[in-house]
Amino acid sequence: MSAFAADVARYRANGYRGKELWLDPALWAIACYRLGNWLHIAKPSVLIRIPLKMVSYVANKFCEVFMEMCIDPQATIGPGLYIGHIGGVHINPQAVLGSNCNLAHRVTIGASAMGREGSPVLGDDVYIGTGATLVGKIKIGNGAKIAANTLVISNIPAGATVMGVPGRIIMRAPKPVEPQPEVVTERVDAK
Repeated sequence: MSAFAADVARYRANGYRGKELWLDPALWAIACYRLGNWLHIAKPSVLIRIPLKMVSYVANKFCEVFMEMCIDPQATIGPGLYIGHIGGVHINPQAVLGSNCNLAHRVTIGASAMGREGSPVLGDDVYIGTGATLVGKIKIGNGAKIAANTLVISNIPAGATVMGVPGRIIMRAPKPVEPQPEVVTERVDAK
């Protein structure tokens, strides 16, 4: 449940407070995912698992039908997930998302229909814009930004910004500047 606490902290950091926080449908969809994922991983005793699986199933179907949010409980999602708006979010069961990822609405993270096996693996602090689609066995580096309506079918390096169909890197992360050693010159006084 520490992962859900990190999710709530991300929402609070983005200005959600009180009633606005707890009535946000995207946060409820994340809570349904966290419950289903906990049941999938922890496998509690049968007396706890069966009633909670029924609750989880109904909650996930509610999210899928009424909020158009299909976050499969088998997906691996790090703490601090932030979904800006509800609607159209689909995350494949084999997808892996790092911590502190931001998703907009109409985002698909799924398997490729072109015969390639596997689903995307996202690093930490990745931003995915509205209507973006990530498909196939690809890796998205830490801190990458994917623009709205972008189709990503190949690997993206850390810190890169991607745009277009198919997605092309339009900006790379700046390379760190190494400090130059200071040159000391002695001053000689002429006499």
